[in-house]
Amino acid sequence: MTLPGPCIVYARPVTAPSAEMTTANSYDVLIIGGGPAGASAAIRTRSAGLSTLVVEKLAYPRFRIGESLLPAGNAFLRELGVWEKITRAGFIEKHGARFYLGSGDAEKKISFSTSLVPGLAQTYQVERARFDALLLDHARELGAEILQPATVRTLAEDPDGITATLDLPAAPADSSAKASATAEASAKEGSTLTVRARHVIDASGRDQFFPAALKSALDPARLPTKRLAIYNHFRGVPRDSGATGGDARVVRLPDGWFWIIPIDAERTSVGVVTTQAAFKAAGLSPADHFERVVRETPRLRELLAGSTPTLGYHVTADYSYYRRDLAAGRMILAGDAGGFLDPIFSSGVYLALYSAKHAAELVVRAHREDRAFVPSECRRYT
Repeated sequence: MTLPGPCIVYARPVTAPSAEMTTANSYDVLIIGGGPAGASAAIRTRSAGLSTLVVEKLAYPRFRIGESLLPAGNAFLRELGVWEKITRAGFIEKHGARFYLGSGDAEKKISFSTSLVPGLAQTYQVERARFDALLLDHARELGAEILQPATVRTLAEDPDGITATLDLPAAPADSSAKASATAEASAKEGSTLTVRARHVIDASGRDQFFPAALKSALDPARLPTKRLAIYNHFRGVPRDSGATGGDARVVRLPDGWFWIIPIDAERTSVGVVTTQAAFKAAGLSPADHFERVVRETPRLRELLAGSTPTLGYHVTADYSYYRRDLAAGRMILAGDAGGFLDPIFSSGVYLALYSAKHAAELVVRAHREDRAFVPSECRRYT
């Protein structure tokens, strides 16, 4: 797959640090991360009238897995005002899922129309590069300011808010990216900015940005089995005709499982989940390990017959974790920053949307009462 080259976007840019910084560079909420959790939180805080700055470390579009949505998340997307955009985007309709034994001896089909409550018969398989950009663009349209690519270097909390130091990378020499509003923003590419926020939502995913003062309260508690995923996009994966052609397919393996998720008319997201111990014992490269699993699994040989990978193989290890506490002071976690279990039931985007809704509601309430979060709120959110 070939994506457009990276672009640097400074939407409604932050001004340079100055004597007026407390006014010019102040926001009601700073959101770290522009994925589904961060973008949807920004949509909600802007809809509530809060000035919102989103800092996203990567230029869009960018590759992500986690392409399979759940019907239960449709209501959140409608609340955000993006459902019509999603239905017009050409994403693959998802009406159910199929589960197989790797040996080929058994198969179970699940149809949302008969397995879930009325009104949840269908959702979508989405290319995350486009889906995530759609959400972030909607936040921008509502007035959220977006710094992308940019990173948060430091956070320092005081009784009245949080001071953040941001790094803005220099634009490539051949980049055609322009500051969207003033020449000042272009002059600040490659610089450091300081901003103030009353509250921070950390939606930075597995990176989980924490200031040192909060680390002891928010240390992760790892789940016992350390897993590893190897994945790629493929072309030519056989599909059924009709509505079931968009079904997610999951194949059970002796030490893990395998996913096959259509994401557009030609490409399919394909990946294997195994234990780190099994991967290390095999002593193979990620590509060779992936190919051996397919070669030794009858059902996978059938489901992937004639297909070819389009990218290099990606690897994500030790991805299951959770945080004991999700909020403290003026900072709250949303989406994968708070934890991640296993992608087998495609709950990642749903949980991002769910947690972002409640995190944004908590921020709006605390902002209107001009205070930090109180312990009872933090416990309920966690």
